[in-house]
Amino acid sequence: MRRASPRQQVRGAKTTWPYVGMMIMRAFRITLLCTAAVAANCLSSVAMAQGVAPGGAGQAAQTDGRVSQPAANEASSPLDLNTIVVTGATVARTKFETSYAITTLNGAELTRKSPRGIAELINDVPGIYVESSGGDVGNNVYSRGLPNDNYRYISVLEDGLPVFEEGAGAFTNADEFFRIDSMVKSAQIVRGGSASITASNSPGGVVNILTKHGTENLEGLVKVEGGSNNHLRTDVSLTGPLTDRILFDIGGFYRVDNGDRNVGYAANKGGQFRAGLTFKFDDGEVYAGYRKLDDHAVFYTAMPLASTSSGLPGLSAGAGTLYSPAFATVSVPNGYGTGNQTVSLQDGVHTNTDTFTLLARKDFGARFTVNEKARYTHGYVDFNGLFSNTDAPSAAFLTSSLASLKSLAPSTVSAAYRAIGSNTNLGAADIANGLIENESIYHTLVNVDNFINDLSGTFKAGAHKITLGYYFSHYTQRQQWNWNNILTEATNQPRLLDVVGLDTAGNVTSHLTANGVVNPHANLNDFHDDVTQNSIYLTDTWKIDGRLTFDGGVRMQHEKKTGLIAGTTTANLPGSATIVADNNVTVFSGAYTPYRFSTTQWAFSGGLNYEFNPRLATFLRYSNSFRITPEFAQWFNCCNAVETRIQMVEGGVKYASRPISAFVTGFFNDFPNVSFNEIAGNQVITAKASARSYGLEAEFVARPTAWFDLAFGGTLQSIKYQGFAGTDPTTGQPFSYSGKQIVRQPSLMASVRPTVHLIGGALDVFSDIRHTGKRYADVANTIALPAYTEVSLGADWAITKRLHAMGQISNLFNTVGLTEGNPRSGIVQGVAEPQFQGRPIFGRRFKVSMTYSF
Repeated sequence: MRRASPRQQVRGAKTTWPYVGMMIMRAFRITLLCTAAVAANCLSSVAMAQGVAPGGAGQAAQTDGRVSQPAANEASSPLDLNTIVVTGATVARTKFETSYAITTLNGAELTRKSPRGIAELINDVPGIYVESSGGDVGNNVYSRGLPNDNYRYISVLEDGLPVFEEGAGAFTNADEFFRIDSMVKSAQIVRGGSASITASNSPGGVVNILTKHGTENLEGLVKVEGGSNNHLRTDVSLTGPLTDRILFDIGGFYRVDNGDRNVGYAANKGGQFRAGLTFKFDDGEVYAGYRKLDDHAVFYTAMPLASTSSGLPGLSAGAGTLYSPAFATVSVPNGYGTGNQTVSLQDGVHTNTDTFTLLARKDFGARFTVNEKARYTHGYVDFNGLFSNTDAPSAAFLTSSLASLKSLAPSTVSAAYRAIGSNTNLGAADIANGLIENESIYHTLVNVDNFINDLSGTFKAGAHKITLGYYFSHYTQRQQWNWNNILTEATNQPRLLDVVGLDTAGNVTSHLTANGVVNPHANLNDFHDDVTQNSIYLTDTWKIDGRLTFDGGVRMQHEKKTGLIAGTTTANLPGSATIVADNNVTVFSGAYTPYRFSTTQWAFSGGLNYEFNPRLATFLRYSNSFRITPEFAQWFNCCNAVETRIQMVEGGVKYASRPISAFVTGFFNDFPNVSFNEIAGNQVITAKASARSYGLEAEFVARPTAWFDLAFGGTLQSIKYQGFAGTDPTTGQPFSYSGKQIVRQPSLMASVRPTVHLIGGALDVFSDIRHTGKRYADVANTIALPAYTEVSLGADWAITKRLHAMGQISNLFNTVGLTEGNPRSGIVQGVAEPQFQGRPIFGRRFKVSMTYSF
């Protein structure tokens, strides 16, 4: 999650059909190679089985030439290729039948992963790179080299509808509006492909989280969990019948801890509650649900390090933090400079929302079905976070401050530091590691109101299943930004510092800072947005014959935005006579500038899936999609508001058997005319480029024996800018970074997950060995983020049929791995700061839990 600078916007460009054909042929060659490899494996297995399919008799093709579906024992293949998927398509089908890449996670896998948030939920999905080093929320998700972070190209859905319509806006990260808890049943993750047809603004894919609804039998669980940094959590879920036609579900979680990096106070606290009723009818059903989210989560950014592989003395790369009880709350000027307000870092990212959901299905005979989905979300996100800014040697900073201090008090002859609440003068040598940290406290209050409705009808006509749908979404938001910079030092839980001027007698003459605040209103904004989306989509699933299926669709999306942008001016605050920071401060002027924007965009996608036999299938798909970007373009009048002609080709093979399953996909993406806009101080750096990526992603699961499983997920990709040119306004010199690796994403990522089953299957010992390849913090590829491998270990013990105990250790060997440099110091070309800054992954942590289910 990067804030403050809108950048990496895209402008459309013409694409000729010969070029499209070239892309398709590239992907199809990859598909053929993969098919050959897996087919060889398949033939070997068939030979070993002496011509009998893994399930024995009854699983061969039907006598009419139609290929039978994988039978029940093949459905239990390690990759669950016979799982029914409802994501990326308007008609339910098995994973084996899809003509796009999809990963599914069942309830047992979710329990084993025990993810803190959505980023950790999908961190083993091929083709997707996640940065979960921010904590529970605010993390970055990248899909197949698409050149932007956040959840820019991947939508997060709950039961088929967005958790919030704009999940990649400033301070409206999708993961801020939803938490993973015991009421989650499963998850389905689509990469690219048809996602842009079935969901809005989703060229990179969708994460669809399916929740528990009422059940015909009483089912439930209670889970109690404890762990590092005073972590305590309780999950509860209960589902069952009220009558034979009315079913209920209720559950949620509550947790409290000091954060993944101990900040010295309860940083994560709160929970989520949900309840719902399912009404069953002979020709359909209706679900009505309510979800309350009231949760605080700390958000971490970059910090000073000794190197890319180690922290500083007193500031561990794995456990250290610049958050501190010393400035858990800070007094800052209000927006008009007429008084002060309190900003609480202790509140963290506080999401307080109420969400109401209605899901309905009605069958009109055997040929026509109507589906209605609606959601209303109301509430706010109060975002309070500490962001990396700049650092400086403590001695040099005092020297550079002296002129400003003298300007207010000519009798000033020297400068000193003071910890807030103390009158003791501190010299440069008294500052930890000799470094002064200029940190930004981002306080942003976002009030949101969002109504979504998705109405569709599916008609069966011979070999066709045709769906026509209408999607409507309207949201309003008001974002109030009051960001202020403070001074602190480079150590764990540091002091908040003032800089004072002294005369020859040692008396205080002036102040550089106001109670630690060195730059009040470093960013002050007030935005009002009103956004309406109307979309129509049409899809067709055509069973051409018993082996070949075509799946295609088109989406037309119209979006209209109106809003107000607050104007600002400058003023001197009441302390300006003796406090440098109180001079020439940005404040609201009281004026507002309106804006209007509207656009209509089209997306289309088509794919084929061919089943060789009940265990082997191949697919090929072409998609042309778009992304209507968040409101940055309107707020700052700086960026292209629509990213168009995002072209994707993918093809792959699927193989299912009891001992081994595989899902291998080759992909090719073309992203024309990427337009970068970076705000660096009062300078704007712009550049235009195109980006292109291609690669291979794979999922394998093998169960060679009853006591051992091995899962693998990996991606090998080439992700490069094809052209990147502009002019640096600070030097007037042109730059060109064509051929450079796309910022912050690796060319190689892989996960190996072995499991050993002991004591007759009552005890599972499992591990996740995850490798992340080399990345770069800037477009120029001057600041490298080294490759690293993180190992986690866990055990799950079925004490009885109903009682389970589980223990997990994350980052077992305390590996230091960086997920970003300091994006505030330059994303086009990184700035070499006095001390390297980066955001490391979390160090070694543990948690243990007991679960009782019935």
